[in-house]
Order: sequence, then C-alpha cells, then structure tokens
Amino acid sequence: MQIRNKLSLYFTITSSLLMLVIMVFIYLLFSNLTRNNFYRSLHERTIVAAQLYLEADEISASSLQKIKEKFVVTLPQEIIRVYDSTDQQSFARDKEGNWGKNIIDQVRQKKYMTYRENDRQVVGIYYEDNQGNFVILASAVDVEGQKQRKNLLEIMAALFGIQILIQFAAGRWFAQRALLPVQLVNAQVQKISATDLHLRVDTNNEKDELGLLAANFNNLLDRLEKSFDLQKMFVANASHELKTPVTNMIGEIEVAVSLDRTEAEYKQTLQSVLAEAERLHSIIRNFLMLTSAENNIAMQAMEPVRFDELLWEVRENFSRQQGAIIDVRLDELPDDEGRLYVKTNKTLLIHVIGNIIQNAIKFSTGQPVICSLHFTEDSISIRVSDKGVGIDAASLQNIFEPFFRSVDTDQFEGHGIGLYIAKKIIELLGGDITVRSSPGAGSIFNIAFYQTA
Repeated sequence: MQIRNKLSLYFTITSSLLMLVIMVFIYLLFSNLTRNNFYRSLHERTIVAAQLYLEADEISASSLQKIKEKFVVTLPQEIIRVYDSTDQQSFARDKEGNWGKNIIDQVRQKKYMTYRENDRQVVGIYYEDNQGNFVILASAVDVEGQKQRKNLLEIMAALFGIQILIQFAAGRWFAQRALLPVQLVNAQVQKISATDLHLRVDTNNEKDELGLLAANFNNLLDRLEKSFDLQKMFVANASHELKTPVTNMIGEIEVAVSLDRTEAEYKQTLQSVLAEAERLHSIIRNFLMLTSAENNIAMQAMEPVRFDELLWEVRENFSRQQGAIIDVRLDELPDDEGRLYVKTNKTLLIHVIGNIIQNAIKFSTGQPVICSLHFTEDSISIRVSDKGVGIDAASLQNIFEPFFRSVDTDQFEGHGIGLYIAKKIIELLGGDITVRSSPGAGSIFNIAFYQTA
C-alpha cells in the first residue's frame, strides 16, 4: 500500500473513531433526554389521576373540569392504577397492566420510582390523602420518542458514512500534496546512477523533514562520489605502482637467465631484484594500511598515551637508520602531567609520525629533523620540522590526496600515498594534521589533538 493511501486510511480511521464517539455521546444524551421528558409526562398523569380520583370532592367544579380535560388526552398504550393500603385497585378493577405487590411496596418505600419494562416506561408515586394513603402507578410507551431516536440514529448513520467518504478523499488529497516533494525527490533519485554521481537532489527547505532528508542524501552522494573517485584513482595508480616493480623484476630475471653470468653479475641482479621486491613490499604494506584506515579498524584499540614518551620511542626506532638525525625538543612541557596524555591508538600514531619523519629525513638530505611538543589551552600538538626541499604553494593544496607527488620530489623515491594514509589515520583518531612549507625552506607538519576538561 502506498504511503498516501496509508496516511489517508489512518486519518480516516482516527477521524471516524472520534466522530463515532461524538455521535454515540449525542445519541445517548438525546435518548436520556427524551426518556426523562416522558417520565415527567407520566408523572404528570399520576398527579392528574390523584386529583381526579382522590381529591375530586375537595376542589372546585372549574378546576375539576380542567383536570378532566387533561385526563382525556392519554399517552400511547397508557395504563394508570391506583392502589389502596391493602394493595387493592381503586376506581378500576381489571388484571391488565396490574403490578405486583413487590413493585407497590417499593413505591411506598421510595415515595417516587421510575423504571422500564421493555418498551414501556413506568412511574410510581406514593400519595397521601384524607381518604387514605395510595400508590399510583402509570405506564405508557413513548412512541414519539422511539421514532425520534430511530430517525436520529438513521441520520447519524448516513452522516457517518458520508463523513468517511469525504474524510478519506480529503485525507488522500492532503497526503498527496504533503508527499509531493517526496515524489519529486524520487524522480530526481531515479536519474542518479554510478556514472551520474555528480547530480544532486534539490533541497528547497532544509528545516523540514523532507529537506533534511534530501540534504542528508546529498551528503551521502558526496561521500559516495569521493569514494568512487578514490576507487578509480586507487585502481589506476595501484595497477601502475604494482606493475612497475614486477615488470622490473621479471626483466632482471629474464636477462640473468638468458646467458651465463659471472658471480658478481648474478649478485648484482639479485640485489636489483631484492630492491624491487622491497619496493613492492612497501607498496603492498601501504595499500594494506590504507584499507585498514578506510575501514575504521584504527578505532578498535584506544588507550591513554603519554606524548613525550611517544616521541622518544619514535626517535629510538630511527636511531639505527643511517643518515637519520632526530632532535626531540620538549621545552614547553606543562606543569600538569595529565595534559601529556591523549587517548589514542599508539601503534597507528607511531606509524603516522614515523611516516612523516621518514619523509622529512628523505627530503632533508642528512639535515636534522626536529620533533617537538606544543600546547594550547585545549590541545596538544606534535610538530615535525625539516630543512628539506620544501613544497610549492600549488602542490601544498594536494599533498594529502592519494598518489599525489610534487614536481619538486620527482628525484626522490616514493608512491604518493604515505601522507594520505597519515591524514586518514589522524582523522580517525580524532586529530587534525596541517602543513606549512615553502620551496627551499623546508616543511613543518603539525599533528594536533584537542583535549577536553
């Protein structure tokens, strides 16, 4: 069932139930009113009967005539009985419409009583007179009241049926108008495919639910488009990056086995193959790290890490590397040692810092790389500075893009995904990485983590 039909149905059911409750209340109120009016009419008939039969000798002739005129007008199927103290009928003796002793005794006790017998309504009064004490019972059928109640019920039933039809039609119209933006969004979404991810859904009003849904859908498309572009770039570059060392290895081996070689030549070939294998291993390791970062695996193991000790550990990892000069500077340590701790993934953070330091060493050609800690009111930063070749302004905007390499670094070995992986991991760990650089003046990478009180 379509949503507009469901909404129309829910609206109709809710409104109809409310209308039914109102109609039932009106009908019960009207029925009670007509029955009470008829009870009053019966009560008047008992009073008239008492005056006519019991007090005729005590009132004037003109009053008696008026009472007789009232008594002539009878109610439908009217029965009036007057009982004396011995429960015997007075002034009329028949068995039709006679009441039992228990009813008569109840009237004596209550002085006034009303009740129903099927379609009949009965009124009984206890009347004290100089001739004795009497019980007067009158009953009749409220034919007019029954007719009125029946007519009201028929009118209500007809109105209820018409109301259901009108409310369903009105509900469907309102639902269709309310869901019109959804139909427009649906039509726009149908035009979007894997080859048209640049298309977006119109968001006329982001304050309502549909506008918010469209905005969130557009945000999803933005992420999908970036993911697809990254996937295409990854496949294209990965194919090239993996193909090159494999091709070189095959070429070296084919040359080596084509003719007999000296031991020195075989050793040289193996060294060349080993270099290409190490390059291939580095590429695969970076690809695996990239996949890990993309899948948020980094968020599984978080623990408090002391950053000053972290820098010393990173320096120790590079201590045996030839040409690596790491200068750790801790001049701005705070008095509160608790500010040195950040909840993060130590292994991945060491990998990121090591990656950046490795780049700094590579591009600094033997000059020292400075690692330092810096603090603000709400953050702690690890800063890696070098005096290398630097990065031009045009390339600086793209260095965190996958497989991007600056023209100034073409003479250095690399694959162009290290900084992209570093940025991804830092963002997953809740930090931020920025860079300042200029050609010939080196680069400064700043890794910041924000601390909450």
